[in-house]
Amino acid sequence: MRLATIDIGTNSTRLLISEANEKGKIKQLLKLGRVTRLGKGVKKTGRLSKESIEKTIAVLKEFKQVIEQYKVDKVVVATTEAARIAENADEFLSKVRELGFEIKILSDREEAELVFKANVLSFNVHGKAMTVDLGGGSTEIVYGTPKEIEYLESLKFGVVILHEEFLKSDPPSEKELSLLESFIEEKLLKVKEHIKNPDFEVFAVGGTITSVVAMEEEMEVYKPEIVHGYKVTKDMIEKWYRKLSSMTEAERKKVKGLEENRSDVIIPGLAFFKVFCNVFNKESLTVSEHGLLYGLALKEVENCLKKE
Repeated sequence: MRLATIDIGTNSTRLLISEANEKGKIKQLLKLGRVTRLGKGVKKTGRLSKESIEKTIAVLKEFKQVIEQYKVDKVVVATTEAARIAENADEFLSKVRELGFEIKILSDREEAELVFKANVLSFNVHGKAMTVDLGGGSTEIVYGTPKEIEYLESLKFGVVILHEEFLKSDPPSEKELSLLESFIEEKLLKVKEHIKNPDFEVFAVGGTITSVVAMEEEMEVYKPEIVHGYKVTKDMIEKWYRKLSSMTEAERKKVKGLEENRSDVIIPGLAFFKVFCNVFNKESLTVSEHGLLYGLALKEVENCLKKE
């Protein structure tokens, strides 16, 4: 069975083409991602902008051509926080359907559960684990074991929201960074109250943490096989946070391994993971390539196997 899964996020739109065997194991054939900023300004206006909708639809048209080349059996399309909160989400959804795609707005819980399940299976987790999926418009944190989710939280901010809310200067001022970190710390301390056992592995998902690996390894071309499972240390995060937040956006665009389109939102992303490591007393995080795309594919394969 050949599958295409598309995740239309607040910051980026991604495509995974995968093949599943009769046991439900998934093999990645192709993965693409484009920064489309569907959720740009949505927190302030309550609406998806015409420009963001058009940009996202253009990428979906590109993805549709790729999907046709791969002759897939099933296409699954999901969207998340920006569409959850936008009052004109239907306008966007109808444009997606005009392309021939069925699309679903996932609840924050569905999104979080899919990512957690994908990672505990992928990394063969036996004990306690936490997934942290830092997106553009929301951040999903899930804690538990492969058998049971013990705590789930969807924080109503991601890198796009944090950037728009806190960072006005270029480079950001010390005061802006301080306010940003204090806000993140306050939210994460509330999460920590629910986590009784401090002994758990953290699987970090999203463009910020994968960018740390790409920068650390000076990748001219992104290599998912190196990124997936990479141990990013607290020291690496702090090093890149200090370095990049002292640069202008134009300077950050030239950093090897960092996507140009991520040069603004990388700062709040690094601030988040810096504060996260401090709050939860973690010296390292395991980077995962298995985000929502992979979770959607796993769920679809599971559903097909149940029907057989």
